[in-house]
Amino acid sequence: MCEIEPRQNGETNTTTTTATTTNDGGGTNNTTNTTDNTAITTAPLLVSFGNPLLDITAVVKDNELHHRFSLPIDGQLEVEDTQRPVFSHVMQEYPVEYTAGGCALNSSRVFCWVLGEPRRVVFVGGIGKDEAARKLSNIVEESGVITRFVKVEGQPTGVCVALVLGACRCLCADIGAAATCLPQHVFAPHLTPVLEEAKFIYVEGYFITHSFPAALQIAQFAQRRGKTLVFNLCGSYVCERHGEELRRLLPYVDILFGFEEEYRTLDAFVDVAALSADHHHDPASLTHDLLLVLQAIRGQAPVLQDGTKPTAKAAASCPDATLDIMASAPGCGGGLPNGDLATPEREQCCPGIGDTHCSTPGTGNGHCGIPTPSTNCVDGTSSLTNGTTGQAANGHSLSSAKQRLVVVTKGPSPLLYCQGGAVRQRCVPPIAPEDIVDTTGAGDSFVGGFLAALSHGRPLAQCLDCGVWTAQQLLRQKGCTLPPHPAEFLLATE
Repeated sequence: MCEIEPRQNGETNTTTTTATTTNDGGGTNNTTNTTDNTAITTAPLLVSFGNPLLDITAVVKDNELHHRFSLPIDGQLEVEDTQRPVFSHVMQEYPVEYTAGGCALNSSRVFCWVLGEPRRVVFVGGIGKDEAARKLSNIVEESGVITRFVKVEGQPTGVCVALVLGACRCLCADIGAAATCLPQHVFAPHLTPVLEEAKFIYVEGYFITHSFPAALQIAQFAQRRGKTLVFNLCGSYVCERHGEELRRLLPYVDILFGFEEEYRTLDAFVDVAALSADHHHDPASLTHDLLLVLQAIRGQAPVLQDGTKPTAKAAASCPDATLDIMASAPGCGGGLPNGDLATPEREQCCPGIGDTHCSTPGTGNGHCGIPTPSTNCVDGTSSLTNGTTGQAANGHSLSSAKQRLVVVTKGPSPLLYCQGGAVRQRCVPPIAPEDIVDTTGAGDSFVGGFLAALSHGRPLAQCLDCGVWTAQQLLRQKGCTLPPHPAEFLLATE
């Protein structure tokens, strides 16, 4: 049995009702819903769907736990039964810190922080009825996110232990109740109006590994209602093992995020050329820009160097020369496929780490790119907001009612983006290793910052700049912990 618990910040007065509901995709569902007596007072800008996790961070003194439970020194995995005792061992043997985790939940919390307005994002995902659920709920409420948790009977709340050893960290996830989110939960009577009011709907890649029917109905809903659907590939695992689901979902997506290694895996397991051909009747389909991006990553399509004036909050300067998309930006160092920075400390701690990549769903590590402060080489007049018209970086008019965008992060190397049939790159300056506290959730932070700027109607230039600025702020935190100071990007760039 599942209960849908609408939680409002500071509101605990709830009643439980059993209702027969009709979901948006048709069909009748019997569900037990927990509803509160207070409606959302301000229309949400964003509704997010993903795996809510309680992150448990422990700084370990050696690799004894790694050897005992066959864990990588640096990397991510979803634990097997023999590894599950690591959670109790960590909490018994080490001081731990609790933070909220999961790609979409991280992005939602960051979205609120950057926006500076609480209660403008609603998060939906499955949790258990346990102490971990209570801790996670409290952390999320403090960040200003409204939750519509699906409370799953007999399943523990998803957790992710982060073992920090020097500059390396191992993320061990057990998603538990997060694996439960059905269409009848999504389209319950109290949630459908929230979806109707939101401008943007965000689905993380890990969500489709267990709740694809719900994800597909969400995508179809967004298309019918003219909502902007945002999707994050999240990990190579998603692309490798869920190619058919991606093939069916991607045509509905308006904005796509991912790390370069994830796009390479997508290219290997999904015939995007055929997908683009299948949608030849829709010139605005994201599948066409996605195909161009994959060709550019292969070195088979041109990549333009954008060179427009950076916004005030951009942190460094771009080289004027066009950069090879397969090479690092000058001074940046090599980018690791799992999105971490290739610092001497990491290389000493984790030899050969450059051969690893994010391959596990629900680890809370986000899509594995780490966007660092950008110089914003994007044309400042291009717009992604619905119903607007702007100029792309190549000067061509963008007149479609809903713009599509593909973004590829590459760690410290220039990121790629494609809009309107042109692939461009923008350089990413180096970041000092001593400024990096923890890389966990940096990619999620990029997405959250980008969407916060987009929800304000900012041009593409500022959306991308806000994403990289936000990621830099979170790199200075342990775990995906919101900084104690207010976010200043949107105010500084008005």
